[in-house]
Amino acid sequence: MEVIEKLYEITKQLQLTASNGNQGDRDKQIEELEAYLETRGKLLDSVDQSLLTNDDKQKLREILSISEDAIKQMGKIKTSIQQNILNAKKGKSAFKGYNDPYASASFDGHYFDRKK
Repeated sequence: MEVIEKLYEITKQLQLTASNGNQGDRDKQIEELEAYLETRGKLLDSVDQSLLTNDDKQKLREILSISEDAIKQMGKIKTSIQQNILNAKKGKSAFKGYNDPYASASFDGHYFDRKK
C-alpha cells in the first residue's frame, strides 16, 4: 500500500529528527516533531486494516520498532527540557537570594512562653 510507504518514510524522518538533539535548535526540532506526529496520525487513521497484506504487516512491524526508538529519543528531549526548567528555577531563586539577602527573615531565637 502506498499509505504504508508514506507512513514508513514519515516515521523514519520522525526518528531522525528526534535523534538529532541540538540545544540551540530545540524549538525548531519540536515544531518538526509535532508536524511529523500530526501527519503520521492522519496516515494511521487512513490505514484500512482489512486490506493489509503480509508485506504490509511486516512493514508495520518495522514502523513499530522505529516508533519505539523515536519515543525513547523524545523522552530524552523531554528530560532535557525538564532539567533546563529546574536549572532556571534554581538560578532564579539563587539570584533573588544574592540580590536581597535579608528578604527571608530567620526564625531563630523565638521564645514561646508556656506559662498562663
